[in-house]
Amino acid sequence: MTLPDAPREISARGPLPFGRYRTPIETPAIGRGWNALRRKEWHYVSVSNHRVFLAFGVVQLRYVANAFLYLVDKRQPSVAHEYAMLSPLGRALEFAPSSVHGRTRWRHRDAEIDIGWRARGGWDVRLDVPLTRGPLQGSFRIEAADALALLFDLGGGRPAYTHKAAGLRATGSVRFGDEAIDLAESCAVSDWTRSLAARTTRWKWASFAGESGGALLGLNLSAEVYDKDGASQENALWIDGQVETLGGVRFEVPRTPGVDDWRIRSVDDDAVDLTFRPLGARAQHLDLKVLRSDFVQPYGRFHGRVRERTIDGIFGVVEDHLSVW
Repeated sequence: MTLPDAPREISARGPLPFGRYRTPIETPAIGRGWNALRRKEWHYVSVSNHRVFLAFGVVQLRYVANAFLYLVDKRQPSVAHEYAMLSPLGRALEFAPSSVHGRTRWRHRDAEIDIGWRARGGWDVRLDVPLTRGPLQGSFRIEAADALALLFDLGGGRPAYTHKAAGLRATGSVRFGDEAIDLAESCAVSDWTRSLAARTTRWKWASFAGESGGALLGLNLSAEVYDKDGASQENALWIDGQVETLGGVRFEVPRTPGVDDWRIRSVDDDAVDLTFRPLGARAQHLDLKVLRSDFVQPYGRFHGRVRERTIDGIFGVVEDHLSVW
């Protein structure tokens, strides 16, 4: 299915053009006035090459903001070096007006995460974050590709907008403690979301970026949050920067999700048949009364098939997440 280009902007005052697009919406005006207090925003990024997997995210909920980052050395994948922090009233996080304008900055004590959109497309990322085995410092560039841009009606007057992109080229370098890590030949994932999400929201998610059969592939799959007739509207495969939509999938989550294999298979066709084998996991079980977050995000390798593409060991993540926010 070929997706249309998105309208350049949307207005909260008029009818919203719900649908899927190949280009991002430049001005996603969701949650103005009092509704801004209900708005949830986040930007997640991962970068992977033969040596490391690096993932981080920033989340703005207004009454609190959250940042996390973890680094996995693929030579010892069972150990992840982590950073996680909350900011009351969201003071530490300045969120960009859109995925393709401005900068998102997390600044808290001795940690800084900076993500900025470049005028010619793509993101510049700068990191200076204390981890469990020394500071992580450096910068890298992520190139742009087709978007899976989704403007979705959650019901009850609650729209959501997300700009997904996977299988993106990334270059740069970071220093972890005394070691320099070259990010040349890396691939990346970006997930930028602004939503008037329901108070209780649950989702399952899978994401990867890597090389297979001479092509650069990216994948985004979810269930339970953007479903229409049982099929998530943000499911997509990227091949060398071009996006192809996918139908609904079913996640089979094991009892010990950070240890045992997951299965992800298509609901109505045979386009997706994947096994995910965890090598470790990041988890959070947080209860702040106004906010509850209960999730596990295993990282590891995917095996199987997406359409005619064989997937043999591409590194990525899966997630099972319940938020009361």
